[in-house]
Amino acid sequence: MRSFHFKRCIIVLFILPIFLITLIINKLFLTLDYVVFPSFRNQKIKKPVFIIAAPRSGTTFLFHALAQLNTRFTYFKLWEIIFAPSIIQKYFFLGLIRIDKLIGRPLSKFILGIENILIGNLKKIHLIGLNLPEEDEAILIWDLSSIYLNFFYPDSHFFDDYMEFDAKLSLGRRNRIMRSYHNYLKRHQYVFNFNGEKQFLSKNPIMMCKLESINNEFPSAMILNINRSPKYTIPSTIELNNTLYGLFSSRKSSDYLNQRTKDILIEWYKMSHETIHSKFKERCLTIDFNNLVSLNTKELASISDFLDINDSLHFIRKENSKEHISSNKYSPLSSEELEAVLRELPFLNKYNAS
Repeated sequence: MRSFHFKRCIIVLFILPIFLITLIINKLFLTLDYVVFPSFRNQKIKKPVFIIAAPRSGTTFLFHALAQLNTRFTYFKLWEIIFAPSIIQKYFFLGLIRIDKLIGRPLSKFILGIENILIGNLKKIHLIGLNLPEEDEAILIWDLSSIYLNFFYPDSHFFDDYMEFDAKLSLGRRNRIMRSYHNYLKRHQYVFNFNGEKQFLSKNPIMMCKLESINNEFPSAMILNINRSPKYTIPSTIELNNTLYGLFSSRKSSDYLNQRTKDILIEWYKMSHETIHSKFKERCLTIDFNNLVSLNTKELASISDFLDINDSLHFIRKENSKEHISSNKYSPLSSEELEAVLRELPFLNKYNAS
């Protein structure tokens, strides 16, 4: 998929220079933060809430629902992750946004048009946009230590160890990456939640393989773990990954890549299940996907109780309940395939009723 062909060449010639320029600019301003705003390091991240589950398990649905409680939670938006990881950049773009509003939002309209051209197809599968809440794992791209970089180099093995973060990376490397991630959160907190009145909210399926590191870096972290039958999550994730690979290559992903996605997901399920039960017994809520997306009253109440949300049954607005519906087309695992998966993941049997 990285071989010499027309689309790949165009993508590399277009994206790589932009990425390198953005990387240099972001690293420069991240360094300047230590000079201009050194006190950001004193920010405390108290009881952060991490939505961690397999991809295609309703994590985005729950993330956006909770993000509506903007007086209770704070979170990264995509524009901040890409263009404003530093405090200085955040203030600059917030000022630009205010000016844009005063003159009728011509810049916002232009950016939305470009956004629809570049990622319109992806929007049909995953709710995404520059001004929407997004997975903050992506901010580690600026440290060149995010699994997201694997989508640009899908058939390489450079990021294999990152796929099993807690198990494969050295303790020193894990600690450095987590400290950097923590500092990104502190920068966000400094600008958007200086007095610490809100809880930080994060949604990252990739962190299924980072739960031990999250526990070490954020001892008060709370986990929302959504469970859905692998009959659907595995083939849906494979199809999503193929769509993402297709953004950077015209070559179809191989059966090997599809099998690797399946194997990685199975490993993530195992790692997260073990760590949740050993490290987060009192700080984790297990959620049934079907109950969540059907707005089951008891399920919503349990989430509200766990997070101490006063409006226990209405934190998800009814009019937004269709946001979990995706145009992602795939075939569920066959009975034989599912049986083989459940032999490795017996704790998911109870979610296989539908």
